[in-house]
Amino acid sequence: MPAEILLPRVSPTMQEAMVVEWKKKEGDLVRKDEIVVTIESEKASQDVEALEEGVLHKILAQAGEVVPVEKPLAIIRLATDTPEDLRRYKTVAPGSAAVATRKAAAAPVAEQSKADRRIISSPLARKLAEERGVDLSSLPAGSGPNGRITEQDVLAYCESKAHVASTPAMEAGDRRIPLTEVRRRTIASLRQSRDETIPVTSVTELDLTGLLELHRQLQPAWEEAHQVKVTLNAFFVKAVALALRQHEILNSALADGEIVVKGAVNIGLAMHVNDGLYVPVIRNADQLTLLEIAQAIAQLLQKIQQKTVTAADMAGGTFTITNVGPFDVLFSTPVIVYPQAGILGVGTICERPVFVGETIARRQLCHFSLTYDHRIVDGVPAALFRQTLRRLLEEPATLLK
Repeated sequence: MPAEILLPRVSPTMQEAMVVEWKKKEGDLVRKDEIVVTIESEKASQDVEALEEGVLHKILAQAGEVVPVEKPLAIIRLATDTPEDLRRYKTVAPGSAAVATRKAAAAPVAEQSKADRRIISSPLARKLAEERGVDLSSLPAGSGPNGRITEQDVLAYCESKAHVASTPAMEAGDRRIPLTEVRRRTIASLRQSRDETIPVTSVTELDLTGLLELHRQLQPAWEEAHQVKVTLNAFFVKAVALALRQHEILNSALADGEIVVKGAVNIGLAMHVNDGLYVPVIRNADQLTLLEIAQAIAQLLQKIQQKTVTAADMAGGTFTITNVGPFDVLFSTPVIVYPQAGILGVGTICERPVFVGETIARRQLCHFSLTYDHRIVDGVPAALFRQTLRRLLEEPATLLK
């Protein structure tokens, strides 16, 4: 039987993606594990490989078309296939839906009437719109690929209608800043976290004097020997990863009425680069050395700056760290990256006088804010996690092992 190239699910919340570019055309030979098509989802692109060797028999989704996850993008004819095996694919008219999609996206919304505008929306968006009596043609282009209207867009529209009376009118001197695609998707992600979690934030003050001194001593030698800058974030990632191994409930997610404790410790590190917020993932961070973590951070940052980061680079995170300290923020109440159970916010490091025994000493103090989903994590396990994190960071030599 012919093999189908399916749209992969590269993140837990992904529902659809847009076909960006076909690397092969119909009739070309395709080898197993060869890249055949590039798709775009979330904030990044992703290459899709063939799982079988054969001939690209038919492309079912052209560039520009939005496809739900796990739906076929193309058909590969295998060497053993017969004409009868391929018969059911002869009636498929590839490209027609894509052409309509591209035309709808290309035409300015202001020039389209409700009668001739093609509404591109997800099944969940259509269901929610029907339940709430929303006319999808009243919404602008959505936050999904190619302007597709998502469930979160419908929710945002309902909220805006409910608060329209309190919306300030434009006045002289006001100006509007259009939302970028990255910002739209960030908004949708934040709204999903708000709707799906019960967040609680607790703050702990840590003494990082010893960590800063250790970093000051080791950083020049590391940079000279390995051509990589080992930042404080590498220490934070390492400490969090080790603490998660001891307190696995923070490294979990809620799914189908059960708590799923993740086998891998994959730390997302929030980065604000260029046009928006990115959260690339350092995989198996608990098994990496400080140097390997620093190298992974540097490589991910470079990919974001060069706009070569992929959806796979930002998928699969089990816990997230956001360091706002460099921006003089004392502490924050960070938003959980759904469906994770927690996120750690790191504040600015402040020098203050502190009692050390019977004397007063100058110490480098920092506030760490842990936001956790109270559906999964109770206060005591969260406190124990913070205690372990404090021990690791206030005794930083343990992170060098």
